[in-house]
Amino acid sequence: MDRLGALTLFAKAVETGSFSEAGRQSGLAPSSLSRRIVELEGWVGAALFHRTTRKLNLTEVGRSFYERTRGILLDLEEAKVMAAQLEDHPSGLIRLTIPASMERHLTVAIGEFQARWPGVRFALTFTDRVVDLVGEGYDLAVRVGRLEDSTLRARKIGEARRYLCASPRYLDRAGAPQRPEDLAGHNCLIFRTHPGYNVWRFKAGGRTVDVRASGSFSADSGYALINAARDAMGLVLAPEWLVGPSLAIGEFVEVMPKHPPVPDRTPLYAVHPYQRFVPPKVKTFVDFLAKRFGKGYDWAHDESDRV
Repeated sequence: MDRLGALTLFAKAVETGSFSEAGRQSGLAPSSLSRRIVELEGWVGAALFHRTTRKLNLTEVGRSFYERTRGILLDLEEAKVMAAQLEDHPSGLIRLTIPASMERHLTVAIGEFQARWPGVRFALTFTDRVVDLVGEGYDLAVRVGRLEDSTLRARKIGEARRYLCASPRYLDRAGAPQRPEDLAGHNCLIFRTHPGYNVWRFKAGGRTVDVRASGSFSADSGYALINAARDAMGLVLAPEWLVGPSLAIGEFVEVMPKHPPVPDRTPLYAVHPYQRFVPPKVKTFVDFLAKRFGKGYDWAHDESDRV
């Protein structure tokens, strides 16, 4: 039985004094409404109306039940109105975890969001580790790459190209690899947070070639790898938000453009623990991120110039 619906019909019958009128206002035949009231009485375990006259009269139990449930229905209506207002004017604190390599882009985006929704506050944690959102009390995370199976709710908010690149100084010294197999003779800068990240895949004609990347430098920070590549320490495989600005000004050179990485793009997700009711502050921010970082976003420009 839809108890909330039955309570609403019961209140309407009391307030109109008629099953017929209550049914008309609710789009139900009087017989259907009467059947719902009978089901409600069965759940309550007592008669709510005297049915000996044409006019509806509440029993003593019915009167007491109406007085208690009317307040509940009014509270629900007020909660609905408040939720609609929050949807239009989100507010509150969002505890957010972001990969350290996304700091430039996300910090600027949050500034733009707060200019529109000043009632929303942020507490940011920049880390490349996978945070336990529920256990550590976070509202939202921005994550990159393939997601592990979980009970979290995820929405794709963007994607960026991946590039194999190096500084001109490194390529002058070590030469530029032409095929995936050539990487065996090069120093590869390894991102070591996730197992398997030292396996680099490339497209070679109609097949995919796996390369066990190895080198003298590894780190769990994308920034550390980029700085090492700038210092001509080796080749780096990274998404456009990390290498795009350096490629644009010639600080990096794309390597093996005829053999793109597989996959050639890295997806970006907003992940949160809310499954049924998503707080307006979180929903509005995720919608904003999807629009801002969606199709057509230029990852190559340096957001730090705008801060």
